[in-house]
Amino acid sequence: MKVIILAGGKTNLPGKLENIPKSLIEIKGRPLLEYQLDLLKKYGFDDICLTLFYKADEILKYLKKKDPKGSISGKKGKIAGIEYVIDSKALGTGGAIRNAAHGIKKDFLVINGDTLSNFNISEFVKFYKKNISEPRFFPSSQFLKTHTPHILPLEISPLRKRVSYEDILGAMTVFYTQDSSEYGLVKVKNDRVVEFEEKSDYQYSGYVNAGFYILSPQVFETKAFKSQKKGTAFPVEKIVFPELAKNSQLLGYVHRGLWTDIGSEEGMKIAENIVDNLNEKE
Repeated sequence: MKVIILAGGKTNLPGKLENIPKSLIEIKGRPLLEYQLDLLKKYGFDDICLTLFYKADEILKYLKKKDPKGSISGKKGKIAGIEYVIDSKALGTGGAIRNAAHGIKKDFLVINGDTLSNFNISEFVKFYKKNISEPRFFPSSQFLKTHTPHILPLEISPLRKRVSYEDILGAMTVFYTQDSSEYGLVKVKNDRVVEFEEKSDYQYSGYVNAGFYILSPQVFETKAFKSQKKGTAFPVEKIVFPELAKNSQLLGYVHRGLWTDIGSEEGMKIAENIVDNLNEKE
């Protein structure tokens, strides 16, 4: 499965971290990108593409240290075994995903570039594949809809046919936190994301977006994506995911291990506390 890491932004961290690309912010002497690459390697994902914009040259120079004989050229390329796409302007998460996923024909994985976690990606993929292949059974005629025989169990009746769940267009990982005010709440019911709530002025506990997604290429055919002109910036979290949730097309997978994002000072503190335990099982 192709992996896209959204590494084009910057954080709002103060001081000496203010102008560093989020993927290169160091946690105990190692850049965040290294932890993410280690996680992908652990679960056997090696088809990786970085979406870049803010100080893209610094990230590419860092990767070149791992591949001194490699060359960096143009807006697209490959260095240290990793593809990269440099956006011509800030495109937000939605625009960056669409730009990097151009030409992809199969389901793909997306990771936010500011996420640190011991997330079990393999279990996430298994969860997704199980749900999209779950059978539905339909009578083959209007007569059978009203005169369904009850001799055989529904799941093995020869008068019904198996049809895959074509309505699921993606999956989102969620994480339980005591304070969702920085993220907004994500409501999950029966393994489906059913609602998003904007950030609140009050402290609420609940599930938040953990920044790991699986998306079908068909997601680009939805009204939400088509409503945004190509080359424009927009957040997938606010434009696309709410529509998928409304239409019951987005799965919700709960991560119960370690997780934080480094977009805030509090997030950095959590990162410092959990980084030595990332090899623990979820």
